Amino acid sequence: MADKEYSFDPIVPFLFIKDKKEQMIEAMRKLNREAGLRRFILVFPTWDGEAKGATIQKAFEAFGDLVGEVGSRMAADGIEVGWWCAPSLSIDPLPSEGEVSASAQKIVGIDGAVSKGAYCPLDKQFMSSMGTYMQTVVERGRPPYIFFEDDYEMSNHDVVRFGCFCPLHMKRFSEFVGKEVSREELQALFRSGGDQAVAYRKVWANLMKDSLVELSSSMRRAVDEIAPDTRMALCQSFVCDLDGDFTEGVAKALAGGTRPLVRLFGSDYSSDQADHFASLTFHMLHAKMTLGDEFELIHESDPFPHSRFFFSAAKLRALMSLALFYGFDGSLSYVTQYTDGPLEDEGYFRMIGRNRAFFNELMRVVQGFRIVGPQVLYRPHAQAHRPVVGNHPPVIVTSAWAAVLGKMGIPYTARSGQGPVMICGEDILDLSDEELRELLGSGVFLDGLAAMYACRRGYGDMLGVDVTELEVALCDTLVSERLTKLDEWTPSEAGERMYFVNLAMAVQQYASVFHIKPKYQEVRVMSELWNDCDEAVVPAVTLYENSLGGRVAVMAYDLRQNASASIYNHKRKEQIRGITEWLGRSNLPVYAVKDPNVFVSAQENPKTGDKLIAVYNLSLDPLEQVTLAIDAGWSRSYAYRLQDDGVWTLVDQADNVLAKDKVLLRVQGAFATLQPLVLRLSNQAM
Repeated sequence: MADKEYSFDPIVPFLFIKDKKEQMIEAMRKLNREAGLRRFILVFPTWDGEAKGATIQKAFEAFGDLVGEVGSRMAADGIEVGWWCAPSLSIDPLPSEGEVSASAQKIVGIDGAVSKGAYCPLDKQFMSSMGTYMQTVVERGRPPYIFFEDDYEMSNHDVVRFGCFCPLHMKRFSEFVGKEVSREELQALFRSGGDQAVAYRKVWANLMKDSLVELSSSMRRAVDEIAPDTRMALCQSFVCDLDGDFTEGVAKALAGGTRPLVRLFGSDYSSDQADHFASLTFHMLHAKMTLGDEFELIHESDPFPHSRFFFSAAKLRALMSLALFYGFDGSLSYVTQYTDGPLEDEGYFRMIGRNRAFFNELMRVVQGFRIVGPQVLYRPHAQAHRPVVGNHPPVIVTSAWAAVLGKMGIPYTARSGQGPVMICGEDILDLSDEELRELLGSGVFLDGLAAMYACRRGYGDMLGVDVTELEVALCDTLVSERLTKLDEWTPSEAGERMYFVNLAMAVQQYASVFHIKPKYQEVRVMSELWNDCDEAVVPAVTLYENSLGGRVAVMAYDLRQNASASIYNHKRKEQIRGITEWLGRSNLPVYAVKDPNVFVSAQENPKTGDKLIAVYNLSLDPLEQVTLAIDAGWSRSYAYRLQDDGVWTLVDQADNVLAKDKVLLRVQGAFATLQPLVLRLSNQAM
């Protein structure tokens, strides 16, 4: 949908109030005139009972007619009108003859709870009804595209958080495993964990994916009978990986003969928080790098509840700009309120209008570039290793390393990149022995939980340490962490003491720190945990070069359970930066010096040698300048900054300082919170 000129052409979900038709049409035209927005998807069904009961088919007929009428009236203005199907699995199926309402199978949770609104995609009546609705709207309205909003999932429906365990799914699961299994048996097994639970969880996840693929294929066939060129797009759900990593399969099934189109998630609701920017945007980078160029990928630019009382236009701009920096093809931009006054708050669409040239140039310039930095490992199927608690398992879609590196100004990639691999928690359990040995023969940085799992699998010799749970009595005595004299990365005037360790235990006291026991004299202890008698007790961070020729770093903390000052402090920032470079046997291409909460992403063009750097201030403090340490091999004769009008201006490098094999580049501010700073380094004058 993005043309060869890489024109930024977002799609706008629009709640069209039928009894105010002319005002709605005028609002769409205003968005087109004043912000260049020309593609809309009308929301239907809404949540007020339109698509329920005996009149449901007539409601879809009326909506199809509305899409056709609005699309016809807007065509002269170059405006396209599609359909946003929501909530997609909570649309009532057609009642059988003589019924007032349908009696199809609803989604059932692992605890037996029945969803109030969501239907099982395996139910034939529901599947057939969805095909009928698709045909009705497509035949009458001819929408160029249909988006299925993120209710299109199995594991996140009102009272059901992990599903579906209805009789249809239990029958199919039993067929897959070759014996009859009850919901109650799976509930007990999935709560207890273990090898059998993991094996069954993976079968279960694939079954959830297959269920959505079957429904998607059925709806695609129904639409193909009328308009095979109509694009059917998936709005990716945050439980997509829990439900079998279904994004690719479902998107392809919906696409049919068209190019697969996916709106990747990467926003949060009712929040203007800035310092979680890295963790918020990691999964969309992972998905972009995993799915590849076959897919058209657009960002979830959703500031719900679509009011700047909750979500600033500045934050929306930051998220959109990073998505485009990552190479996204566009945006699903929620710029209107879902009321009968859609333009009551004009902040979002005016932001887009002001920044079209900036967005256009960002889309253009990243072509041919690739993300660089250490790899933050994320394994979608590691979800199976996290036991169910209550009625659902923990849903983790971001490695904690993304937040750590992101807040410390260290760029990263989500795929195999230049430098080490950062691993935390259960992601290591999803690696095969062959994959794990390969990584341990290169460079890896493990948090305490990942290291303990590696040791349990028999890889302690490769780590140089044994890692076990920390004894409660010992844990109670710990008060601080101190750098050792072996730490060559922290200037002596900074001191050796980090913040109190007890800050690490504020959430999960005894699960957040692990006991590291060096196995060999060659293990280097970079920092130690000290007790209340002022004695060094156990290592906090270790380094080791193993028999495979690999370098391994181990940190005692469970990073997922620890967002405290014991991790986020200036000494730790330098420690992690230095260790990351040691592991990778080379400098980082670029990183943010000194200032905390400065997010950096970096790319390079393998053909031209040009570099791109995106920087975001995640602090509420405006920066007077951004200081970047750039590897001398990465530095270029010219540095340019992308201005808001889409023009590149030369950055003065007269004050650059060469420090060892790095160049300190100072870019003058002031840089406000989340204000994008995009730099291009080149040996060619622009």
